[in-house]
Parts: sequence; C-alpha cells; structure tokens
Amino acid sequence: MGRIHQLQVFDGNIYILDRSAAKSLFVFNKDGRFIRKIGSMGQGPGEYISLSDFTLDTDNGFIYLLDFGNRIHKYRFDGKFIHTIDYRIPRSAMYFIQFHNNRLYASVLAFESTQDDFMLVEIDPDNGNILSQSLPLKYNKGWDKRSFTGHSFFISRLNNPPRYTQLFMDYIFSIGDEITPYIELKSKNLVIDTDFKDASDEKISESTNFHVLKGTSKIWDVNSFVENNDVILFNCKSGFMAGKRGSFSVLFHKGTKSVSLANRTSNDLVLKQIDDENKPIMSIFNGNFMFSDSQGAYEIVQIVPSLIFESFQKSIQNNEVVPELDKLEELRKLEDDANPVIFYYEYK
Repeated sequence: MGRIHQLQVFDGNIYILDRSAAKSLFVFNKDGRFIRKIGSMGQGPGEYISLSDFTLDTDNGFIYLLDFGNRIHKYRFDGKFIHTIDYRIPRSAMYFIQFHNNRLYASVLAFESTQDDFMLVEIDPDNGNILSQSLPLKYNKGWDKRSFTGHSFFISRLNNPPRYTQLFMDYIFSIGDEITPYIELKSKNLVIDTDFKDASDEKISESTNFHVLKGTSKIWDVNSFVENNDVILFNCKSGFMAGKRGSFSVLFHKGTKSVSLANRTSNDLVLKQIDDENKPIMSIFNGNFMFSDSQGAYEIVQIVPSLIFESFQKSIQNNEVVPELDKLEELRKLEDDANPVIFYYEYK
C-alpha cells in the first residue's frame, strides 16, 4: 500500500482508500489484519477506472465508491457488488461524496463556472438524478478552479451530522435535513473577493499553486477537523509556500465558548517531550488527523515523505516514546517498506 488518500472507521473495521499504487478501497480490522478489497480496477460490472472518494451508509450496510469515470458504484459491506449509477452534471464534475440520513451528497467543481453554480448537490443513489442544489459559488469567494489540498471537503464524516467546508469559505456547514452554517470563521486575514481581482490564468492554475496568496497571511483552507462533546479542533492553512508558518491550529471550548490559537500542535501520546538527559525531542506529529468520530481521532504517519518515516523509526528504536505506548514491540519491528502507521486517540 502507498499513500493513504482517505480513511474511515466503522464497527471495528478501518476502510482505507489508496490512490497511489494499489488504487483500491481496502478493509482492515483494528489490529491491522487485512479483511478484503472492495471491487477492482477495470470497466466491467463492479469495477472502477480510478477512485476519487468513498462514503459509508452505516444504517443499511452499503459502500459507495466515486469513480472518475462519471460513475458511483454501490457495494455491501461484505464486498458484494449491487449496481452502478451514471451521473451527469453539465460543465462540472464530482470529486467527493458523503452519505448521511439516507441522502447522498456530492461536492461539485465546475469546469467553466457561472454565478448560478452550486458547490453541493444531493443526488439520487439509485439513478444519479440531481435532487437539490445548495451552497452558491459566492460562499467560496467565486473561486472556480478545480483545486485540492489532499483532503476531502467533507469533514467529521461519520459524526452526526457531518460537516462540509470548501476552499476560501468563511463557514463550516452542517449537513443534515438542511444545509446550515455551523461555524463562522472571523479574522482580518480571511480571503476576500478582491484578493483574486488581478489573478490571471498564469498566476492561478487548476492545481494547488495559489500564487496569488504567496507572501500573505490569508486564511484559505480548513482541515483536520476533530470534534467531541467538549472541544472542536481544526487546522487552517494561510498564505502559500510558507512552510511551517503556513498553518495554525484552532481550539474551541464548547463550555466556555473560548478560542485558543497555536502555531503548531504536537501530542505527547507517542513521543516523549524530553529524553533521558532532559534534552527536547523534535516531534514529527502535527495533529493532522485524517478521521474522527464520536469515540476518538485517527492520525497517520505516512511512508511519504520518507524522511518523516525514517525519523519516526529512529525515535521508536531510540525508545523516545511514552512508556505506555500500545504495541511498541510491533512498532520496533517495522520495515522500511512498512505500510503507513495509524494512531488512534480515544476521547477520555
């Protein structure tokens, strides 16, 4: 397995979408034992060309895979193929999907946008017809480039209800019976419409090269969203090509309704803060959580980039970890070509 693109956890199983080498959806148990692969590459029934996203219907036991070939494939949790639907949205494409409360939502990005375009649609999971549209393009300052940052626009995906945010939005929305604002971001550094007024096609491409933001502190992306009964934690990206200065963390305390900001969050649940000689140990963890639900949050140490994984292996071998770390002996046996390592943090 290569780099993990998306991860969801339900009923003791971990669902991992790998879009690098294997390009498939895999299911493991929480001990890391492989259970099954969902579907396979190809163009026949139950096969996909290139997976973009997946979502779980936990009430009815179905998995939906979003295929770049304008198709959504439906499977049972045991891997049995049900059917495929074809969808068509003029001048647009779906890149992320989310099932919730017997409804299937899709995040839409236009090839050639107009002011009447929407970023979120509800589609019929049986025939692919568009049932409703929401979130006009104005909510993300009219940005109409097909740009991604390595994570889905649906966040907190199996919480009730899930959340949604797009690049350049001032809001995190709640996806339920109605699409409503859940959190409003307020800062003098938020992106505004005029930030793009002089942006030419040469300055802004359809990739993540947001050169118009270079040298600024403009906030433009929310990611790594974690929520429980007490707090909400998420990361924000600011500026472009700013290195470690290009992100910060936001912690909202629900009880006191207070907000704390930090340039960097590092946990003390894996690596020690100091070594035996009271010298600080550089932590490689940034609080970049890929998935969370009502019980806990999941953080991943990827093989790529290799320097991070090498640093992680060195810290394990040098015993620079907390003594109560679970499965320490298994971590010490990791090979250079080991799969990404997933850490689970249970809410206490």
